[in-house]
Amino acid sequence: MKRIVILLLLFLAGMIFASLLVGSSDLTWWAALRALFQGPNGAGMETGIVWQVRMPRILVVALVGGALSASGTAFQAMFRNPMADPSLLGIASGGSFAAVLVLFHLPAAPVWILPVATFLGCFLVALLLVTLSRAGGRPDLTATLLTGIVLGSLFTSCTSLSLLLSDEYQLRQLVFWLSGGAEARGWLHVALALPPVLAGLAVLLSVSPWLDALSLGDDHAQAVGVPLERARTAVLAGTALCVGGAVGVCGPVGFVGLVVPHLCRPFVGSSSRVLLPVSALSGAALLLVADLVARAFLPAGIQLGVLTSLLGVPFFLHLLVRERRAGA
Repeated sequence: MKRIVILLLLFLAGMIFASLLVGSSDLTWWAALRALFQGPNGAGMETGIVWQVRMPRILVVALVGGALSASGTAFQAMFRNPMADPSLLGIASGGSFAAVLVLFHLPAAPVWILPVATFLGCFLVALLLVTLSRAGGRPDLTATLLTGIVLGSLFTSCTSLSLLLSDEYQLRQLVFWLSGGAEARGWLHVALALPPVLAGLAVLLSVSPWLDALSLGDDHAQAVGVPLERARTAVLAGTALCVGGAVGVCGPVGFVGLVVPHLCRPFVGSSSRVLLPVSALSGAALLLVADLVARAFLPAGIQLGVLTSLLGVPFFLHLLVRERRAGA
């Protein structure tokens, strides 16, 4: 565990430094290193590029990757569903709709309203998901998946209605934001995302022993003294904080929470106490890799959310086929 965490921290630090070098104006490693040591108050163009342009974007991407990966890990344990994911199960759609309402129908609202609104939207959808998927009995993979798809479609339709009611300028902004990306993100976005994401991660880590029990079934969880309703509420709150903070600053970035926990399990096992922090670090590093690839090799304008969706869909289909074969 300690060795893996150290390796991940080193890899994450390497990706942060590599991301500082690439952009519309490439920097040499020595110039980037000098700008880092000079600090945000240093003189020179390189210092401005590193501290005012690239560093806040890097931190936003890392926060979003860590938040979504930890949320996917928690959901897969709580629902006992290997395909559970905040975006796949409609959680991110609820946050996106709430953010759209704030961005385009409450233009005079203070900036802090956006992460609060996305948190409430995510929590509402998460609560609906648990309630509806358990209607008529214990939830299974198909019921949870279909319920999440229905909720996602509902809130996506609400977002589409907002598109229709928007003028041309708002429409272009909305479509760009819904693609999910980190362009032009500054220190204000870091300040908006950091508190809810860190709070959500803290909540999820604190209930990780409960998640291990829930992953073995409700009967086992009750037998070892886990308060089921309080445990589910805590997981929902932690997930809503993480996803709400991520969606509020970066828009919907799909499939990160689905893919990363599956990549980590072969190395650290399925215990949430270990998998949650490892998934968070891995998600931060891997989303930085995706962002670096998008900036360095793909045409300008390709959003981060588009790239993760293109990579995540084949992985989802692979999981779906594997689960069907396992159940046959």
